[in-house]
This record gives sequence, structure tokens and C-alpha cells, in this order.
Amino acid sequence: MARDRLNTLIAFSEWVVAVTHRRSQGFSCWVITPELYALTDGETYPTRQAALAAGRSLVQCSLGPPIDFSRCRLYD
Repeated sequence: MARDRLNTLIAFSEWVVAVTHRRSQGFSCWVITPELYALTDGETYPTRQAALAAGRSLVQCSLGPPIDFSRCRLYD
């Protein structure tokens, strides 16, 4: 069974962005909100940098006008 491994963890003001890696699939981004919800966009990225950029975008968009997280997977 393939396991995700934590690759990168970055903290923003009240937000955390994480990148995990699964050898058979690639990199994924995760965002932990100030309300402690863990979100992912469900995408797989070929590089750590691409996944990290996606996570940063989720945070930056959330600090502006409200965005629709309905496509994100929600985990408690």
C-alpha cells in the first residue's frame, strides 16, 4: 500500500500549507484553515513547487473575496 509522505510544511498567519508526496502518483497540496479544516484541491502535481504554489493560491484567494471551496475535499 502506497503511503503519503509529508514533503513540505509552511505556516502563514493562521493558515498552514502542506505538500505530501506519493511515489506512484506525485505531489498533493493541503491547506489547514484557521478553523482547523484540512482542504485539498484533489489534484496531483508533478513537482513539489507546483503543489506548493497551488496551496499558496488557496490561502491567498481566501484572504480576498470569499471563494468557493465546494470542489475541495473537506477533512476534520
